[in-house]
Amino acid sequence: MRRFLQQCSLLLLTLAIALTLVGLVGHFGLMLPISELEGIITLFGSLGFGAGVVAIIALQSRMLSLLRSLRAQIIAAIGLGGILVAALLQGVARAMFISTDHDLPLLLLVLIFMLVLALGFSIAVGNVLVARLAEVRAGATALAKGDLTLRIPEHGSDEVSLLAADFNQMADELAQSAQRQQELEQSRRDLIAAISHDLRTPLTAVRAMIEALADGVVTEPATQQRYLHSANAQLTNLSTLVDDLFEMAQLDAGVLRLELERASLGDLISDTLSNLQPHAAAHGVQLLGKVDPAADLVLMNAPKLQRVLYNLISNALRHTPSDGTIAIQAQTINQTVHVEVRDTGEGIQPDDLPHIFERTYRGEKSRSRDYGGAGLGLAIVRAIIEAHGGNVWVESQPQHGARFIFTLQTPLGHSS
Repeated sequence: MRRFLQQCSLLLLTLAIALTLVGLVGHFGLMLPISELEGIITLFGSLGFGAGVVAIIALQSRMLSLLRSLRAQIIAAIGLGGILVAALLQGVARAMFISTDHDLPLLLLVLIFMLVLALGFSIAVGNVLVARLAEVRAGATALAKGDLTLRIPEHGSDEVSLLAADFNQMADELAQSAQRQQELEQSRRDLIAAISHDLRTPLTAVRAMIEALADGVVTEPATQQRYLHSANAQLTNLSTLVDDLFEMAQLDAGVLRLELERASLGDLISDTLSNLQPHAAAHGVQLLGKVDPAADLVLMNAPKLQRVLYNLISNALRHTPSDGTIAIQAQTINQTVHVEVRDTGEGIQPDDLPHIFERTYRGEKSRSRDYGGAGLGLAIVRAIIEAHGGNVWVESQPQHGARFIFTLQTPLGHSS
């Protein structure tokens, strides 16, 4: 119904404009008397309205859609227009008392000649349109078969060209989506391989030590104690790995919802450094911490943020030599707290920097599997910080240490 009303409105508007032009040209251009001009406008109006009704009936009945070719529809539309013009011409000729013996047949011959020319032109134009639409159809067929490399030529800026541009954009997005899917699949394989390795190694070690103790192979109390201590350390690594996997699964599934509250960042950093101080002392590394009083109060989930600090400091400890230093510093910049974990270690290679927060990624030249873990620590750091509404990044140069920086919101910054 809406389309029908639009067609009727277009018909009436076109007819009104045409009659207005006829009246203006007839009165000011041809100097026709008002009485004759009224008759001509009445005649043209009735004939034009009748032709419009016929056109709308043809469109509403979808007669053209019965033709299965766009070329045939164009030719049929031109033919229908020619028939309507012929009818109008005959009516006008009779009204103007043109001779039906000579003048009217001549006008009809002229009309037939023009109609044939119009049909020829319509066939040529139809061939071009059909060929361009065939390119779009061929591209859609190739895309449906999985060919994401095909692109359709764009000629000009008409509707068919816009359709080709939209198709090419869709193909680009599908190709990017397929590439991302492949990367995710490869990441999944790498994750499974890494987890399999990191589970198998400690399990094998623990099993060997327990079997040695159970079979009485080791009888010296000192050796037995060392075996038990080693087995406990391996089980601790396993527990950490399982926790990482569980937390990453929650973050990926989006089921982890952090309840943020105002808390002291200084206290959290102090507690974290105290817990890791024995481990750092065993490596000969000094831990330092400094919190600007203005940055002490932040919006955070304390257990998760402590996990972030633990992962960053543990990562720094693995790559900082003896007599090195790991420092934590927090300061406020534009109502946002910037927390920096800086070490004096070996640094990160430039090729590794863009991938450092990807799961399972290790710059193996500096991050050996001997350190354990499935490469999830920094990925978890990024996920937790983003869940806090912050950002995390790294700055580093080889042999000049690394600076991991993340942001947190202050209660004032959050409310504003």
